[in-house]
Amino acid sequence: MIFEPGTSEYQRATSPHNATAVQRPAVVARPTTAAEVGDVVRDAAVRGLTVLPQATGHGAGGTIGNDTLLLDTSGLDQLEIDPVGRTASAGAGLTWATVNEQAERHGLLGLAGSSPTVAIAGYTFGGGYGWLTRPFGAASSALRTVEYVDGAGQVRIASQDAEDSIDRDALWAFRGGGGVGIATRLEFDLVPAPDLHAGYLLWPVHDLPAVTAAWATALDQIGDAVTTSISVLHAPPGPPIPDDLQGVPVVHLAIASTQGDDPARPLLDAVRAAADPAADTWGPADAARLASIHLDPPTAVPAVGDARWLTAHTPGVAVSILTAATQPDTPLALVEIRHFANAAPAAPGAATTTPGPFALHTVAALDDPSRRPAIEDALAAVRELAAPVDTGWSIGSWVEGAVSVPDAVPADIRARVAMIADAVDPDRRIRRSRYLL
Repeated sequence: MIFEPGTSEYQRATSPHNATAVQRPAVVARPTTAAEVGDVVRDAAVRGLTVLPQATGHGAGGTIGNDTLLLDTSGLDQLEIDPVGRTASAGAGLTWATVNEQAERHGLLGLAGSSPTVAIAGYTFGGGYGWLTRPFGAASSALRTVEYVDGAGQVRIASQDAEDSIDRDALWAFRGGGGVGIATRLEFDLVPAPDLHAGYLLWPVHDLPAVTAAWATALDQIGDAVTTSISVLHAPPGPPIPDDLQGVPVVHLAIASTQGDDPARPLLDAVRAAADPAADTWGPADAARLASIHLDPPTAVPAVGDARWLTAHTPGVAVSILTAATQPDTPLALVEIRHFANAAPAAPGAATTTPGPFALHTVAALDDPSRRPAIEDALAAVRELAAPVDTGWSIGSWVEGAVSVPDAVPADIRARVAMIADAVDPDRRIRRSRYLL
């Protein structure tokens, strides 16, 4: 289906989740099959347009104009769950909420991120780091095959045992390197989570030092089944934030365990003893509850952010980093540190492991463009605080509102992905991943 400017469907497709992006493409296409995607690519070539695929637009940034055809992948929504093989075959436009709603009916889950509205493709191709990374590894490592369309409009299958070396190389690039061509379907492993528990705890911001110290000390007492993050959050007024914490910064600890309550007990006991939480939702969870503990906004927001991989020394400086979000008149909506240390096996790929045991995530809402200089200064200040424990690498899929994220992978990895992208699309008919721009 083709949508011209001025139509309601064009407006919907060009209103990405990250509302900082300005999207005014020449036309929007919403194919429903890989063959139709190929037709779109060939049509774009005739029109002299560059094709930009987009599902939900969580990773959108910058401006696209009338030299671009926006390919809305939301029509690629087929889903098959194989409970015996523990795999999913999913259209590239599907969100993790949809996939895991079906997978959990079979006692399985996909390696989703923190937001239920993130689409599976961009997240996975950016590495895919979420609440299940510690026990099971990155989503990119769970990727088995990718059906994709090349720059000539040909439908191809990227797999480790593909006959054509281009397709073998393409799978390597799809595994964390941002991907190549236009993905239409992903096949990936699902994991069992028979005793999933999850929740979040909230405290007034004056409890930040005590709670953070307790969290840091208890990390050595939990196994890989447990993932936690601690943050200072400026949440909008309204549920689920308690009335007495609305409109002020709060300490937010999110926690998930794939093996029930016991592995998480040492950390929960420690933070509860440090200060009485104002809210405590820990308990048995399904996929929807797991996806809600980060308290992500459900609707489009104009977000600008930064994300860095940090070293094992992070707990020692965590309080000073998080305190940046408590300053008066700060434009920051979130400063978060998440624990990712794990020993999960990884498949070969551009980025299938965690480059550091901790991750830093900083976000601000750009609701007024005149605030951008203040936001950039605040993001830079947090990065400076974290500099002693910075690994030198960004978490590409977590960097909100960016046109390019060149430091998401090492230079040699980036160069190899670029070579694969050129082989798949030598005429550059398809817009490159922001890891290559």
